[in-house]
Amino acid sequence: MKRLPRSGLLLTLLLCALLTLSCGGGGRASANTLDVTPRAGATKEQPDTVRLTPYPIWTLAMDWPRVAYASGKEGNTMAIHVWNLVTGASSVVKSPHDFAVHHTAAIAIAGGRLAWVRSLQLGNTELDHWLYTAPLGGSAHLIRYRPGYADTGCGVGGPQIGGLVGSGKTLAVSTWTVNEDHSSSAQQLDLITPTALRTIATGGGAIVSESADGGHIAVLPLATQNAIPDGCTAPTPPSSVAVYSTNGTVLSTIQLGTPGPRTFGTQVALSGRKLVVLTAAVPESGPASVSLAVYDWTTGVLLHRWPVAIKNDVGEVNLAVYGRLAAVEGPFRLRLVDLSTGKDISIAPASGTVSPTAIGPRGLIYAVNPHNTGKLVFVPTAKLLALLKG
Repeated sequence: MKRLPRSGLLLTLLLCALLTLSCGGGGRASANTLDVTPRAGATKEQPDTVRLTPYPIWTLAMDWPRVAYASGKEGNTMAIHVWNLVTGASSVVKSPHDFAVHHTAAIAIAGGRLAWVRSLQLGNTELDHWLYTAPLGGSAHLIRYRPGYADTGCGVGGPQIGGLVGSGKTLAVSTWTVNEDHSSSAQQLDLITPTALRTIATGGGAIVSESADGGHIAVLPLATQNAIPDGCTAPTPPSSVAVYSTNGTVLSTIQLGTPGPRTFGTQVALSGRKLVVLTAAVPESGPASVSLAVYDWTTGVLLHRWPVAIKNDVGEVNLAVYGRLAAVEGPFRLRLVDLSTGKDISIAPASGTVSPTAIGPRGLIYAVNPHNTGKLVFVPTAKLLALLKG
């Protein structure tokens, strides 16, 4: 799963956040099936699949069997936790750095490493970003500092860090600069090593990373805007998605076609050979709508296009995918979509704000933050499949 500084879907607000993008499920999926058999030597899953926290959970990511999440009181110190869903063990990242934040958006985990972005707005304009990484059970290491700023007329400006994604052995992030005319420059797609960033691609097509899986990275270009005397024109959503290898080779470019005039947000997620594209739009009349387009990114073939029953006041929508299952998170609702049949069901309560979501080879995890506390809920794959059959 993943959250980028993109117009629409309220994503410009998310770069005022502690962490930048992604939400993803670890491991490579087959094209049509889910592996639900226990791994050799793995201990039995813990029967307790709910974890309560004293403070809200602002972001999470999963790379099976571990879930990384940030929890804390808004505006105060934020702790980065890792929870092993098989053993039940948990740990907290050791760091001399202050994780004080105003808002949070995303975190990434890949095998034994995790990364996150701290973002702090000072006054009305200054919006700075710090990229950290840490080994599990280890201490945080500062990788990059970017002194950006907030521009209420047309979104963020200056140096940016976004598109934080992770899976397997891959941690990746995008960096770029938003210029005064709201164009972008110095675009880089970087791998995060234990001590530094390693650039694998540059240019407008190299940002922003949205999803990682099986050593591949899906990149969705920034929406384009033009400055006008009283602000900016409406953003033009991107019309293509690129899939990169971790050495920077472009493996595939999927043409999405010309976005409709009412399209206000696009997100993508990778799983095996599947590339899933979420589009949110507002028609001439009636409520906003969300749809999923399913591609085979290795051939460019559109396999399916499904509507999703998140309509009224779409606001912020987020996507997580593994195998044939997609989780679509919208305001006060979380829906599960079978990408093979289009069946769409609600799997989270309609009350309480549903926050971050991730899906992986053994199931789905989501966070609910009622009454300034937090709750993580893990739903095994077998139960998800049974719900879809019901």
